[in-house]
Formats: sequence, C-alpha cells, structure tokens
Amino acid sequence: MNSSRSYIVNAMIDWIVDNGCTPHVVLDIACEGVVAPTEFANDDRLVLNVSGTAVRNFKLDPDGLEFDARFNGESRHVSSPTGAIVGIFARENGEGMAFKVQSEEQSTLDDEASADGESPKLPSHLRLVKD
Repeated sequence: MNSSRSYIVNAMIDWIVDNGCTPHVVLDIACEGVVAPTEFANDDRLVLNVSGTAVRNFKLDPDGLEFDARFNGESRHVSSPTGAIVGIFARENGEGMAFKVQSEEQSTLDDEASADGESPKLPSHLRLVKD
C-alpha cells in the first residue's frame, strides 16, 4: 500500500482552509530529495505557507510535494518526498498534525515488506477483556 501521509496532509489542508485558516507544511530539509530554500530553515525545519494564494502549481501525491512560491520576491521551486513532511498546521491557531520523519531507506523497507505480502510487526494494542 502507498503511504497514507500525502492523503492525510491533503485532507488536513482542506480542513484548515474550510475553517478559514492558512495551511502551513513543515519539511525536514535534512531528508534526501528535498529541494527548497534552505536559508529560511531553522534547525533543519522549513515552515511553508501552502495556501492557494501563496503557491502555484501545487501538487501533493504519494510520490511527493511540489509547488512554486515566492521567497523575498524571488520565484523558487520547492519539491520534497512525502517522508520529509513532518507537520501540517493552521497558522492562526496551531491546530494540525505532526509526523515522524520517514527516511528513504525505511520507505523502501516498507515497500519490500508489502511486496512480500508480509505486514510489519507492530506491538499489539489489543487486550483480552473478560466479562
């Protein structure tokens, strides 16, 4: 299965905009494949306004995020794998969601496990309840 991150981020953007707020995405610029203006980052995190009025040619799918935006009046292209998206929030109230950084290696391992038909082994959150 594809990573759910791009679907969740798209849904969060819709929810934030529907509530009259401005969506901001947080990228980990230390991740491989991120092309963004690093001079605006703080501690390897870059906060980007992705509202319809701030960006052009916005695309977010399971392969990654890309758009064009202006930084200090200069048009720049931003692209990133979905694994580098570490958060989405509304500027006005901070409501949103955070994600773990997903490395390309981890993504490849997850894809290989899925291809083998094996599910990743997760600790059980279920417990037996007797009445």
